[in-house]
Amino acid sequence: MPFLEDVLPTDLKPALLIGNGINRYGGSQNASWEGLLKKLSNQQGLSLSDDEMKEMSNTEFFDILDLGRPLEEKVSLQKAFCDLMTDWRHSSHHSKIVTWAKSKRTPIITVNFDENLSRSIDAKFIRSKEGFTDYYPWSSYFSDQAIDTPRNSFAIWHAHGMMRYRRSIRLGLTHYMGAVQRARHWVYAGNGLRRSAKDHTSTWRGSDTWLDILFHSPLLIFGFGFGKDENFFRWLFLERARLQRLDESFRQPAWFIDVENASSKHRRPFFERLGMQFVTVPSYSDIYEASFWSTPTP
Repeated sequence: MPFLEDVLPTDLKPALLIGNGINRYGGSQNASWEGLLKKLSNQQGLSLSDDEMKEMSNTEFFDILDLGRPLEEKVSLQKAFCDLMTDWRHSSHHSKIVTWAKSKRTPIITVNFDENLSRSIDAKFIRSKEGFTDYYPWSSYFSDQAIDTPRNSFAIWHAHGMMRYRRSIRLGLTHYMGAVQRARHWVYAGNGLRRSAKDHTSTWRGSDTWLDILFHSPLLIFGFGFGKDENFFRWLFLERARLQRLDESFRQPAWFIDVENASSKHRRPFFERLGMQFVTVPSYSDIYEASFWSTPTP
């Protein structure tokens, strides 16, 4: 089985797309979306069997919980969810991976709401100056300095929202559909991504956001369970493939890293049909403790 250093070209500086596996590695079994949703359901007195849970995705389950809340309830379920993460802490592997990205001046996109990645190196929060909304802070980021070009700079971006802006948290199916609707307009509108690709320009509606990285950069993806409820990112990956088909000059490699298991066999066809390499490694330590993260800056 290949390891990271065997798969990636040594001269490549891919953007990192990181899921919640980075928080769960090392024994943090409490750091799971499923566990947090179960705690919320227990707080609301909703008990479902395993078979009943299998019939709905995590995103649908969140919406069911939200619909079950009293109308007069002042605390949003997004805030209640974030409150359960307040004791999460970063580990040495967070720091090692973020330090690698910083040394390479390459971006990180995470779907995590916590700030463990940025805290691991004391990165500062930089809020976008124009068009800011706490529902979709897509042009705000964490870094050691202000940046101009997302795809060529080190910064940590939160694609599904961040704890400091509770209304930005994307948890329910309704939230995901709203994100797709917003991003789709940016892709297909007159000043959108596809027009930019046809005109061979670098400026489009999302050029100052993490979306520019996802569509234009080589990607190293890890830490994802990537179940069927990942509606938003599945759609984004499909649009990335369509963009590359529209113009070959936009083609960039991508690697989805996973540990060999029964689920990984079923994920493989989706990524390979989109032109991504699906790589399995023997254990999670081969991802989070890989010598690759210690490679010197060229």
